[in-house]
Formats: sequence, C-alpha cells, structure tokens
Amino acid sequence: MSRNPLHNQDGIGLIAAIFLIVVVAMFGVLIARYTMISAQASAEDYLWAQALYSAESGAKLRILEHDNGGNWVNWTDPTIQGFTLTLRSQGVLLVGPAFLPTAIAPNIFDLTVQAQRASISRTIEVRYSTP
Repeated sequence: MSRNPLHNQDGIGLIAAIFLIVVVAMFGVLIARYTMISAQASAEDYLWAQALYSAESGAKLRILEHDNGGNWVNWTDPTIQGFTLTLRSQGVLLVGPAFLPTAIAPNIFDLTVQAQRASISRTIEVRYSTP
C-alpha cells in the first residue's frame, strides 16, 4: 500500500508558524512606525506653540517699550526661549528702542514679529493703538 502524496501533511505546522511570525512582525513594524511618527508630530507641535508664544511675548514687550512701560535691554538680537525674533513695522526693521513702530494712522500702529529657531518659524501681526 502506497501513501497518497496529497494526504501528506508533514511540515504544515512549520509553514503556519513562519507565516504567523511574519504577520506578527509586520504588525510590530507598523506599530513602531506609527509611534515614531506620532512622537515626531508631537515634538513639532510643541515647537510651533513655543514659537507662537515667543513671537507674542516679543510683540508685547515691544508694545510696552513703545508705551514707555518696559525696558528691553537687547533690541539688536532679541531672543526668547531660544527663538530669534525679527520685529518689523511697515517693512522697517526695528533694531533698537529708538526705532519706534511707524503709525499707519494717528495713534494706530502695525507690528510684525517673527520667531525663528532652526526650521521652525512663526510670524504674527499686531495692530494696536495708543491713547
């Protein structure tokens, strides 16, 4: 009596185990990639928020200086939280406390502040008035 080769199932367990290991490994790689991308996105969101708050702080300090309510010592290269600030008013770079924002109308001023560090940059525009 000879054995039918179609009924020989020796080794099917090994093939099933290898298939299962490959599928589980693929899920592991996908989960690791998703975790890495999520962590990177969270770090970028954090830096974007820091840049925004640094730009807002620079604008507030400049408005205080303009209204004689503050004295920021280093206007030539202002930095907040590691972000370098660029302050402009109507396209004019504001370098020192003597350079006040230019008025677009009586007592109405525009101020643009850009906070930049490495590849992260945020720009805000502020319009304010003085009494």
